[in-house]
Amino acid sequence: MKIDIQNCLSEVDQSMEEDIQRKLRLALSKMAAYISSITFIVSENIGPNGKTEKHCTLTLSLYRMPNIVTEETQADLYFVIDRVIQKAARSLSRKLSL
Repeated sequence: MKIDIQNCLSEVDQSMEEDIQRKLRLALSKMAAYISSITFIVSENIGPNGKTEKHCTLTLSLYRMPNIVTEETQADLYFVIDRVIQKAARSLSRKLSL
């Protein structure tokens, strides 16, 4: 399972990227046999209220199945990272149980 983290924020350093990798491996370890690669993109958007918000896109490339793409936008960086990983794990779990 190859993990690619694309960082567009200055506040995400090497230790944060290692933390993201650890969280991904932990959340997806039971389903790792179905995942060929993971692409995790962290960026910043301007929300409708004019404030900057963090945006995460998580793409799971699967063997012999369509990719799973989840996105989340929130003000808090740590919350958005955790939330997008949870959503991707739930989506993959649902897809494999069908």
